[in-house]
Amino acid sequence: MSLHVFLFFLVVCLLSLVLLWRLGWLRLQPSHSRGGIIHSRVHRLLRPRTPLDCPACRLASTSSSEAEPTPASVRPWREVKSRRGAPKRVNTDGFACPNPQCLYFGITDDHIHALVGDGKHGHAEQIQTFRCQACHTTFTARRHTPLYRLKTPSHQVAMVLSALAEGLDPSAAERIFGFRQATIITWLSRAGSHAEILHERCFRNLQLPHVQLDELRTRLRSCTQMLWLWLAIDPCTKILPVLHLGPRTQHMAHLLIHSLRQKLAPGCLPLFTSDGLNLYFYALTVHFGQWLPLSRRGRNVPWWQVEPRLIYGQVKKCYRQRKLVRVRHVMRLGTQIDLSVALQGMGFSGRLNTAFIERAPLTIRHGIAALARRTWATAQQSPHLLTHLEWWRAYYHFVRPHQSLRVALLQPRERGGRRLAQRYRQRTPAMAAGKTIRRWTAREVLSCPLPPVFA
Repeated sequence: MSLHVFLFFLVVCLLSLVLLWRLGWLRLQPSHSRGGIIHSRVHRLLRPRTPLDCPACRLASTSSSEAEPTPASVRPWREVKSRRGAPKRVNTDGFACPNPQCLYFGITDDHIHALVGDGKHGHAEQIQTFRCQACHTTFTARRHTPLYRLKTPSHQVAMVLSALAEGLDPSAAERIFGFRQATIITWLSRAGSHAEILHERCFRNLQLPHVQLDELRTRLRSCTQMLWLWLAIDPCTKILPVLHLGPRTQHMAHLLIHSLRQKLAPGCLPLFTSDGLNLYFYALTVHFGQWLPLSRRGRNVPWWQVEPRLIYGQVKKCYRQRKLVRVRHVMRLGTQIDLSVALQGMGFSGRLNTAFIERAPLTIRHGIAALARRTWATAQQSPHLLTHLEWWRAYYHFVRPHQSLRVALLQPRERGGRRLAQRYRQRTPAMAAGKTIRRWTAREVLSCPLPPVFA
């Protein structure tokens, strides 16, 4: 090889190295561990959106313009009925008359409605019967529950549904408990619809100081298209106020934040953190702000202003060959100092993270067989998967205790025998959120009546 050819190849190699360096392929990464963090000082600015970009907000604004009739006041039945007769011995609080023509239809307050106990019936188990003294309508205590008109005992239905909420597949439940898979799917659909109404009525006017957002990828058996489970979690109480199943689009991000905004108490402004998905930024700027008049050429033009106190940070992770190589913290709304002070005030370290919402998908995958990785128990259709998710969420909130929410007792309780003394009081997310004072059983969740709301 001559000298000219060698110099030519040397120049070509140097130019190739320079080109690769400019493209960023050969830049040396700093030596750090898997959880190493590099704070980004320069990031792309995003433009806020307005409520006109959210379809749910546009629909709500048009429906709110129509005048809603105010409910008429109803005189309590105890002031109407005669004082003669036997006193009420059965607790009727929470139940309501199912007759739409009755004056006390949909009223669950036992101080107002006209319900009394009317005996019990049933061979497998005794079921309470109620009677409305105003319209003489009789109904059972299982009305407006998933157990209505089921011949199977309630404790067996609760056992099967508890197993489904603990990660058992419906086909495996058929082999273990002996019930047909179609019957189990029917129970699950009923329980999921019941749990959705239960969450709508229980989780209202929430005071959430901190909310973390994320999405979980899954798929159905009938199609190859990916579905995403949109989640929001409160790190303090571990409740999941909202969840939605759908594609990874801006519309679903708007729907998630819109549902969360409706469940928050008036004036509540949480601190938000998420991954690097910019769809959350647009959804947050749409739902947290106010319209202000802006004078332009002698006319007042409405101008949307994002809430100045809103704090939102992103944790952006960069992977290379399925390995985490870089983590960047980006403040989209607010400052890093405000975020640290707010987190430290809640009892956290003050560092921007998404640790709680990243742990939630593992809990969900363990509780729902259709969401486990590399499983044969994938769901057939999205409505079936959504009802399973709703039932699991009710089981997670009211039945299953959360290990991180336990409270140390001032004095250990002796439990007799050779068992160790009880040192902690187990709590569920619903107990931590103040929605209940005790742990429920799966049978109690299924037996909770949810009659139509009186209007």
